[in-house]
Amino acid sequence: MSFDEETKQKIFQQVMDIWVNPEVERRIKEGTIEKGISITKMQIIFSLDDGNKIRLNEEVKAIITGKATRDIKKGEIVYETDINQIENIQLTKEDSNCGHITLLLFKNSWIIGFDARYNKKVIKKHIDASKEFYESAKENLGKNRLRPFYENSFAVAELSAKGILLTLPDKKILEGKNHKDRLNKFKNWAELGNVKMEFNTTLSKLNNLRSSARYLSSDDYQNEDSKEVLKVIEEMIKFAEENIK
Repeated sequence: MSFDEETKQKIFQQVMDIWVNPEVERRIKEGTIEKGISITKMQIIFSLDDGNKIRLNEEVKAIITGKATRDIKKGEIVYETDINQIENIQLTKEDSNCGHITLLLFKNSWIIGFDARYNKKVIKKHIDASKEFYESAKENLGKNRLRPFYENSFAVAELSAKGILLTLPDKKILEGKNHKDRLNKFKNWAELGNVKMEFNTTLSKLNNLRSSARYLSSDDYQNEDSKEVLKVIEEMIKFAEENIK
């Protein structure tokens, strides 16, 4: 993510005022760092489990993508002079379920990496599971087994919807087991324009069809456009996947 100079300055000042300066003062009082220390790297990790972490200088952990000034071999130590431009800053696997703001002083200018999306590792598992259910749904539709098709389609839609919502800093989404709560949260997210309303209506429809297809309450499931359902749930998977790239 790139920022203009004015925005970069505002972000830098906010990070300093809200997190870094108080942290530096605390560490000086504790005697863990010296007064007047030069800060060239800073990182705020946002975690739903452990709260916020503030890392300074050598504590910062990140994966940097950029353009090199020379050929670099795998495992070789890289210095600032070896890099011409920093293009992206990502968290390591250790922090893959966290959001972050990372600032690096590079060639006398601050480079900012920012990602407010949480639970990427958990979301990946939900996407993988939704793909498995999708393949089952597709096979069932091909063999005209509509009952298991709709049950598997609901699993795809719900897992994809949860994967989309999990980027938010809401632990209830991660730990919640209630279908109704999840559907309501996704409906609200769709009404805010963050996802296609079609995703929400399809998820709601598939939830309602469970009583018909799985619990034999009626034959309503036979009146639905199964091919259209398959198309929408495939699109939901793709959206959830793109959402964490």
